[in-house]
Amino acid sequence: MDARIDTTTRPSTPTYRVPRSVLLVGAAIAALIVLALTIALALPARPTDYAAGSPAAAFQDFYAAWENRDVDAAYRHLSSNVTGQLSLADYRNRDSEQSWQRDQDRRLVLQGADVTGDRAVLRIRVDQFSGGGIGGQRSSSERSVRLVRENDTWLIDEPLIGIESVGYMY
Repeated sequence: MDARIDTTTRPSTPTYRVPRSVLLVGAAIAALIVLALTIALALPARPTDYAAGSPAAAFQDFYAAWENRDVDAAYRHLSSNVTGQLSLADYRNRDSEQSWQRDQDRRLVLQGADVTGDRAVLRIRVDQFSGGGIGGQRSSSERSVRLVRENDTWLIDEPLIGIESVGYMY
């Protein structure tokens, strides 16, 4: 039996190597993207600045006062029509019943404003967030808020606690 050993060299499969500098640049870019996303998600969005004396600015001031638990200041942003039917004491009671709203993860987005003379209607999208991280969910609803101008000041012309309407107490 003739056993032969094959001594011919076979071509090997070529191996391609990615230069280390390309890997480092790719890793640096990926790290910057992750950092940017983390910062964007971690930092709260700055509220939009609306023109002073506008209906949007009036609503923003009302909502900020309410969020900061300054119920008296929020009440002062209500029209005489509302305050004539809802006393400050009743408003405080209603606020304590609906204070759960402050714990909601919400974002209000002004969609538009329709102003006709001394009346305005703001169209607002309410984004509600639940869960957290990548699995978090958002639901949205739209509502309108009526305002009226009294003594050159825009005031909320419906009984609101936060963004929720409340019935008048009799």
